[in-house]
Amino acid sequence: MLAALAALVLAAGNAPSVHDTRPVVALLPLRPLGVPPELVHSLQVTLHNELANLPEARLASDKEVADQLHHETDCEAKITCAALAAGRAGARQLIMGTASQLGDAFMIDLKLIDARTAQELRRTTHPVSGSQDALIDVLREAVVQLLAPARFVGAIQIDVPGVPGALLYLDGKLAGTTPLEKPLEGLSPGPHTLRVVAEGRAQEASAFVDVRFGATTRARIELQPILATVPTLALPGASPTEPDRRKPWMRPVALTALGLGAASAVAAIAFQAKAYATAGDLNRRESLNQLQPGDAAAFHEVQSDTHLARGFYVTSAILAVAGAGLLYWDLRAGGFHF
Repeated sequence: MLAALAALVLAAGNAPSVHDTRPVVALLPLRPLGVPPELVHSLQVTLHNELANLPEARLASDKEVADQLHHETDCEAKITCAALAAGRAGARQLIMGTASQLGDAFMIDLKLIDARTAQELRRTTHPVSGSQDALIDVLREAVVQLLAPARFVGAIQIDVPGVPGALLYLDGKLAGTTPLEKPLEGLSPGPHTLRVVAEGRAQEASAFVDVRFGATTRARIELQPILATVPTLALPGASPTEPDRRKPWMRPVALTALGLGAASAVAAIAFQAKAYATAGDLNRRESLNQLQPGDAAAFHEVQSDTHLARGFYVTSAILAVAGAGLLYWDLRAGGFHF
């Protein structure tokens, strides 16, 4: 009797809770586009394991999904048919996508589909270059991005040594003052802009920081102390004056730096827009199965334009800070005060 009771308790503990409200998600086989079968299998297993371990969703039975997909030829390639098959397998949502390889470039494209309406809920596309391990890491991030977007975040630990009380701005918004007691959390992965302003010392510095999912990026920003100005004593009846310490080259260099910084920003925006446009076109043609071997150059072009855009953004920030600093010093050296 005791043994039977223990067995019932164990069975109840292993059974899914009737109050489990997590959505059931069906995983369809990845469609390979030029990717070796062994790599596709490895990616499929990794994607399945990550979904099974995700606390925000439950994975539908692979056998049930496969049985429903077999009712129609090439069903997994048709969104309406795949959504209907997933719904019959008890799923509320489904994940379908492709793994593409053109030369040394890879592209992972995954879509989260509502099984009842066959409408796309979210999509994630990642161009990847390098080892196959990088593809697996991208899949781990993509699962969270699709089904748990609230957890698709990272953090920044900012250190500004020797300058307490400096104001920290993240993407143009005040984030705190130095020193920070803990990292800035809940940030979307990708590039962010940091700006540090030391009030009363007429100093500031800017930097671009790339936030990674599930990681804390450390950023160290150093501000150099400025030379203190010695106040002059004015005689009665005389107007206070300061010696003109301007250098003839300072203002032209400052204005040139500001102009080049603005030009670099424009170039960065242009390259970024070009990369997005090319990636969007590749995604559109990939969804229509119209990719060609000659598109390998386009994948490389997306990565190259993205890197160039980031480089121009960094160059723009450096030139803008340098030009503003020189212009400020030139104005102060000429006796002008804010």
